[in-house]
Amino acid sequence: MTNAKQIRQVFKPLMERHDDLVHLGAGYLWLRPVRHVALRVLIERSSHKDMCTPQWTMVKTFIPGVDLTVSIGQAGYLMPPESAPVPHWIWSDPTIVAALISAIETEALPRLRAIDSLQAFQALYADNPFYRRDQWPENRMIVDIALGDLDEARILCESLEPEIRENRYPDDPWFQKRRRKVLAVAEPLFANDRAALAEILHGWEADNIRGTKIEPYWEPTPFPLETAPG
Repeated sequence: MTNAKQIRQVFKPLMERHDDLVHLGAGYLWLRPVRHVALRVLIERSSHKDMCTPQWTMVKTFIPGVDLTVSIGQAGYLMPPESAPVPHWIWSDPTIVAALISAIETEALPRLRAIDSLQAFQALYADNPFYRRDQWPENRMIVDIALGDLDEARILCESLEPEIRENRYPDDPWFQKRRRKVLAVAEPLFANDRAALAEILHGWEADNIRGTKIEPYWEPTPFPLETAPG
């Protein structure tokens, strides 16, 4: 299984060369500042002691209840070079550290740095069929609210409300978690109360980040909801 020393061999030179990178433990290398989309490089451990799975990952910081230290979010995999002895990243390959650093610098970091706004993150879904929006409609609704697309958010909310308001599954924790998301925003959404919606989103983001190792690198910023024409 990949260990902390192996990960540091890759991340330490990257941090020395790029002042917008920070390693906060585990297998994540974060781009700073952290805003509405957390951008990371992940060297994911494998059950096979000699293998790892490097990828670049993006996770929204304002979805309520997300654990930013473990949630991978949307991800893209980094492939080993054609010269690698096997079509996998293996630590027994003496060239792996240099190859990983190169792949991260030439593939992962440019992709991540291009995601400089929530709009840029969302544009990936329109421009590339490889990426998908969150499948759960309540999360899609929250993203639409954050983007200021309240008409689309209301359509999604209307499709969810009967099931949610009737509380059809009162003993199902997963359903109750979904229900809380919808009920938190339904009233201000239909009232077109952008200020109240923004306050809710900022609160969710703060709850996810405050008190964690990420907080010193967090930069709260307005949502498109707050800057787009009403």
